[in-house]
Amino acid sequence: MNDEQLPAPPGKRRRWRNILGVAAAVVVVGALTGTATIALLRNGTLSSQVTEANARAANAVTSAQAAAKSDYAARNAALNRETARLKRLNQDVAAKIGELRANSIRAHGKYVVGHDIKSGTWHTVGDGGVSGSQCAYVVFSSAGKPSIPNFFDGPWTVDLSGAYAFEIKGPCTWMRVP
Repeated sequence: MNDEQLPAPPGKRRRWRNILGVAAAVVVVGALTGTATIALLRNGTLSSQVTEANARAANAVTSAQAAAKSDYAARNAALNRETARLKRLNQDVAAKIGELRANSIRAHGKYVVGHDIKSGTWHTVGDGGVSGSQCAYVVFSSAGKPSIPNFFDGPWTVDLSGAYAFEIKGPCTWMRVP
């Protein structure tokens, strides 16, 4: 028989098995090492991607905060301008109301000429027959000297030039004649 055809002795078989086992182990360890290397590379790539994403997010937050701050400042400035405009309008209206109040009286009471009301000619149309009651007035030439009370229910005009005070009663509104 030929040596080539003869089966290998048992020691050689074991050696080949050991060699094959070691080779298989090397292949498995190499494959695991390669897989671990790939996993580490992937983790490194993912880690850098996460770092980049976090940086982009931080930049976006910073940009959004800057835009919000700018928008807030612009809106606040617009509100300040509107507040100033409304304040000027309010002052104009208050001045007009003050002029009207200074030129009209309707509440019962005594008004000092030159202090509470302006001197000059004052007129009323009466109560227009609405209440059915009469209006009355008294002119004071000095602090304590009243004239005789006057009662009326229609239009009436009084000159308060040189008078100290003017007292009114009833539903009439008096307007200063310019």
